[in-house]
Amino acid sequence: MSINKNELANYKSLNSLARKNSVVILGANYMKEMPVGELKQVFGIISDIYNRSLSDLSVFEARPILEDIITQLCPKKIILQLGETDLEKGTDVDKVIAEVSSLLNTIKKMDRSLKIVLVSINNLTNKQIETEFNIRLSSICTGSKVQFADITSAASDDSCRIQTFRLLRYFMSDDMLLQIM
Repeated sequence: MSINKNELANYKSLNSLARKNSVVILGANYMKEMPVGELKQVFGIISDIYNRSLSDLSVFEARPILEDIITQLCPKKIILQLGETDLEKGTDVDKVIAEVSSLLNTIKKMDRSLKIVLVSINNLTNKQIETEFNIRLSSICTGSKVQFADITSAASDDSCRIQTFRLLRYFMSDDMLLQIM
């Protein structure tokens, strides 16, 4: 597992152009392939959304990327879907959950006002591990100020990213706008 240096360099360049107080998505392959710009237009989302997902991103490699995102982009909300790469490669669920918890603590220490959304995974080969992981991920959010977005109902065909985005759009939208609607 290693971070693609070209992807990372591209994002660092784009970060200098990005607007502050936005929504940032960080995940691995599933989220990287999400056509955020197009879906943002289709669903009429006003918030600026930046997808900083990386190919094969491991939860154990995510900390410096998260720190860069928070310090460079100053987002109002971060949407995380981490663990898919590690679980597909056979990493123990306990270890992945422990690292996700540790990352959440790091994020909260860096910016207490940052809203955090943890997204379930829905594309593992082993559905039993996927279910166990998602239950544990949901429990991390219970009693904390972290929201849980369950996308497990999204289909696993080509239309799944559209369905996923439809489920996540409420987490991506401007909170004030949603209160008016």
